[in-house]
Amino acid sequence: MARRTADAEADLNLPPGFRFHPTDEELVLHYLCKKVAYQRLPVPIIAEVDLYKYDPWQLPEMALFGQKEWYFFTPRDRKYPNGSRPNRAAGRGYWKATGADKPVTPKGSSRPLGIKKALVFYSGKAPRGVKTDWIMHEYRLADKNRDANKKGSSLRLDEWVLCRLYNKKNWVKKQQQQEAAAASSFEEGVDEAGSDSFRSDIEHESFPEFEDLTKPKPAIYTTPAFDGMQAAGTNIPEVQVKEDNDWFMDFNLDDLQSPFGNLGSLTNVPDMTNQDYFFQVLDSPQLKRSLASLTPF
Repeated sequence: MARRTADAEADLNLPPGFRFHPTDEELVLHYLCKKVAYQRLPVPIIAEVDLYKYDPWQLPEMALFGQKEWYFFTPRDRKYPNGSRPNRAAGRGYWKATGADKPVTPKGSSRPLGIKKALVFYSGKAPRGVKTDWIMHEYRLADKNRDANKKGSSLRLDEWVLCRLYNKKNWVKKQQQQEAAAASSFEEGVDEAGSDSFRSDIEHESFPEFEDLTKPKPAIYTTPAFDGMQAAGTNIPEVQVKEDNDWFMDFNLDDLQSPFGNLGSLTNVPDMTNQDYFFQVLDSPQLKRSLASLTPF
């Protein structure tokens, strides 16, 4: 709201610290009358918005100026084509008149120039709407002929009325507090989420014991037959895999020496380095039969 006010001061060439708090007489005499007569306004600070198309809490963003109360020029339509009763349906609710109309009479005049009506916004459908804290003061000209034109079909009751909108429980301050609280909680949530996630990662991280690191983990091999036996509940014998240093644990020293233990008892071992042994081999019948069976070249 403060930023929009600063922008309005710059765009409309308003002096710093400008405040817009006109009286009822000033609103009717200097703004509403000139607006209906197509004359130039003292300050173009009042926006033209059809209020009956929106909910009241949407309107502050459409105003040209204001922090706690907002001013608008809006048309007013008939509820029925042949009547003079205004249509008060707006947004997702309706405006309901409260209290008696108040005439606005300029100083030095005996005739009222305008009529002021107070209205309260109800959320929901009539007559079971929920009363809200949004209040609107509607200013209309007093001497305007609003009789229905039987020849025409226009529902327009007034080209322009001037409305002052406000929330009796300081809706703007409440909104700012809610936005500040939401921003603060979001920042705290981000900080806590970051620290908690880091802490939880450390606390829930499972580190292996030192002894587990020194123990070798056996390899597990599975086959379809093995899975079927396991699913059927068959007792599967446990197979122990020997390590490299366990292969020689079952050998006996005598077993290692037994194949060569009788080598020393051999007495008829031929001397292969003797020339006579070589010729004896050549004259042996076994060698001759082998040579005879060979295919000639």
